[in-house]
Amino acid sequence: MGSDIRTGEMPAIPEDTVDLGERLDPTRTLLRRASRGDQRAAAALVDVLGPRIHGLAVHVTGSSARAEKLAVTVLRSCLRDAGDLAASGLPGEAAVLDRARRAAVATHPSGAVRSLVAPDLVNDRTRDRREVDVLRVLLELPPTHRALVESAAQGRFAYTGLVRQQNAVILSRVLDGLVPFGGPEDVETRALAALDGLALAEEGERLRLRELTRYPETAGVHRHAIEAAARLALLTAVPPSRDLRLAVLEGFGALHPDAPRSPLQPDRAAGGSEPEPSYRGDYATPVLGTDSQRRMVGPPAMAGGRLSSAAEPSDDSLSAARDAGPEAAPPTGAPDGSQSPAFSFRATDEKQRSRRDRRREQRRAAQGRRGVPWFSRTVAALAATVALVLGWLLWDAHHQLEESERFAAAWAGHTMTAGAQLVPGVSDNGSWQAVITEDGISLRAEGVAGWEGEVLELWGVTDGVQRSLGVLDLADDGSIEFTTVETDELLFVTREMPPGNESGTPSERVVASLDPEASGI
Repeated sequence: MGSDIRTGEMPAIPEDTVDLGERLDPTRTLLRRASRGDQRAAAALVDVLGPRIHGLAVHVTGSSARAEKLAVTVLRSCLRDAGDLAASGLPGEAAVLDRARRAAVATHPSGAVRSLVAPDLVNDRTRDRREVDVLRVLLELPPTHRALVESAAQGRFAYTGLVRQQNAVILSRVLDGLVPFGGPEDVETRALAALDGLALAEEGERLRLRELTRYPETAGVHRHAIEAAARLALLTAVPPSRDLRLAVLEGFGALHPDAPRSPLQPDRAAGGSEPEPSYRGDYATPVLGTDSQRRMVGPPAMAGGRLSSAAEPSDDSLSAARDAGPEAAPPTGAPDGSQSPAFSFRATDEKQRSRRDRRREQRRAAQGRRGVPWFSRTVAALAATVALVLGWLLWDAHHQLEESERFAAAWAGHTMTAGAQLVPGVSDNGSWQAVITEDGISLRAEGVAGWEGEVLELWGVTDGVQRSLGVLDLADDGSIEFTTVETDELLFVTREMPPGNESGTPSERVVASLDPEASGI
């Protein structure tokens, strides 16, 4: 890229800084340019995101040929809808990769799941500084959790019931480590957002998530989950075997014949370099343009004033301002022919800065300090009571979640132990299942109906000797989760009088029997 003949400097590159704070979003900038028909921006999008989309499709579909076709289809749709993707609340890269992930998972994933942290796959991935952060998060996970995340990142999540909920919570914690969710600490919202961010949510889960994310603070959790899922695509990137630009950009320039040409297209007739585009701003967005244009704008103008450092707007800008009315007329005072952005400010933009409004705010603040009416105090007391009740409910839910996560980790660890025995229970009251290993026992049950004034006690038998392993906690939904570091040859559950049988001899009222030999293990 050569220097600008007019200024002797390198030509400025427009960057998108709207609603991004201190972060630049080059992908969104390329999407904005592509929406205006810029073929060079479209080619850059294919070069940057092509390996990510193709590699994600390879890991999901297990076929390079299908992945290449899917990548071309997704990239064409992104160029067609580039304006909508650039205007969405997601960063540009996350918006494109989210569309690619949903298209890939919709093809019904097949093939083996590949490890995302295996050293032999380093050459298959694109180089990105954020990849180190993603690898660090995955390597710090237990092996079972890492395998769960790798499988989910490649479109495999065949779980139902309580196990699906527990694994969804684990996925939400991992994605939160990649991109902090922020917002409220609602477990259900975070778990459903993680599933939908990975395109694994079912129809009912998506409807429930839509209800939970009606407010901005919860909508941010969903948006950050999608961004975190896009980060995982860093580890699945695989460059395609052939250049995708010819297949993706075919016919793209026909819609915008005057747009800048791609390097693959023949150059236009020589006629000098293209001028920088003119931008227009208002009081809410005073700076929107190239680096050189931002330097020419200077401080914000006062209502009815002039821009001391801004240049004169073009003739097209003046005619548009005259058509809009006298209030929208841009300031003048610079030589003609300048390419600086034209800005217009109205008197209403400075309304909140007037002396009358400041006095009004001071009077309202003084009235608030004089005292709160009894009705307001009653409402405040009720609000405090409601807050205490909600706080206790949240604490109880958090405690139950921690217990469920500890049990899920223990169950997964026991099932992965060598020589583990998965024993189904025999019972006419609910479904029972246990894992018996040399390192401990995990037991769970669903659909169990309790008895008033009685408790359920777990017993273990080794070499014909019976011993009590403790009283089981029966949840309101009829589920039981129990784990211990002790081990026995077989298990059974009996009904006992509270607080439990202390004589060491179980009652004859057996609720469930879990015997490996009886089950054929």
